[in-house]
Amino acid sequence: MNTIDDVKNIAVIGSGAMGHGIAQVCAQNCFPVTMIDIKQEFLDTALKKVKESLDFLESKGKLNGTVDEVMKKINVTTDMKKGVSDAQVIIEAVPENMKLKQEVFSQASAACAADAILATNTSTMSITDIATAVNNPERFAGMHFFNPVTRMKLVELIYGAKTSEKTIDILYELAKKIDKIPVRVLKDRPGFIVNRINAPNQALLSAILDEGKIHPAQIDGKMKKMGVKMAPFETADFVGLDVFCHTLEYYAQTLSPQYKPGKFLMECLSKGNLGMKSGKGIYEWKNGRAVIPEMPDTEEITPLHLMAVQVNEAVKVFKEGIAANVADIDDGVKYGMNAFAGPFALASGVQPQQLTDCLNYLSQRYKLDILKPEPEIIDGSFKTIGR
Repeated sequence: MNTIDDVKNIAVIGSGAMGHGIAQVCAQNCFPVTMIDIKQEFLDTALKKVKESLDFLESKGKLNGTVDEVMKKINVTTDMKKGVSDAQVIIEAVPENMKLKQEVFSQASAACAADAILATNTSTMSITDIATAVNNPERFAGMHFFNPVTRMKLVELIYGAKTSEKTIDILYELAKKIDKIPVRVLKDRPGFIVNRINAPNQALLSAILDEGKIHPAQIDGKMKKMGVKMAPFETADFVGLDVFCHTLEYYAQTLSPQYKPGKFLMECLSKGNLGMKSGKGIYEWKNGRAVIPEMPDTEEITPLHLMAVQVNEAVKVFKEGIAANVADIDDGVKYGMNAFAGPFALASGVQPQQLTDCLNYLSQRYKLDILKPEPEIIDGSFKTIGR
């Protein structure tokens, strides 16, 4: 297989929220898809959810073709060999467990065509480590979709240690054909681009909760008034505090011990308060929405503080060579986090001293060295790097 034109069939391993979302967007854009899972009941549930999603799109006039036409492009099976045998691209979307992913890829690699491309949808794990399970690591890469797949435009394409340029090029064109915005991630680092840039703010949220002096609603409420669709603490609840803590634990192991989740979050987990999925987390949840109490705004932590943290981490991402340029970083955050704009674009009109003061204040107040300003923030050169 040499070009995107050689891709005739796609296999998706895993039929959960990410798996059936990936299958749906591929089928909507004329690719026959085989969805694979270990139980037929999982596949039946996935097909039901896909149909519900397509019915909704059709009712809004946003579906090209008919629901039946798209559904006919999706086949399902519990037989791995059968599912991957005719696929040119195989995308894995199983739970974030290294051993499980390696087992899945060991089976898929043994059963697929020698020139097939295998891709993992992992949001955090090492592409290089997962690739040890496949026969042709040069034809293996990360292809990280964002949740919900049917609405979020970004796809991060991550190089492993042995990933070939041709593999990334084909996946790049595939992402465009399924109406996504692809961004290349040049180095296999924890969090890739988008989640890495968001990581220190996750640590900050945990520290704010532990300190207990500022109510989350004081921050979230202000951001909602500014038009933010989903505010930071609300997002943590929406994602699931178990997932939020799991991610912080991973960063604590791979980036800095200062990412370790705090006491408040761990107590939530011990009580089973996981956020939206359990009906209670940082907030109470009713009918799929967080109940954010009306509270006075605070000037102690403002949107400027949170933006400063993002810009600071974005500078690190660029300096470490994870992204090729600041445009890719800005596109990643804009389309991966559904933001107004990326960190460099947002900070273009902010004085370096303002960002420096915000970061020094946060790092001292919460004793987090990971929030200390980078030299490029202090001297203002962040405004020109990578241009």
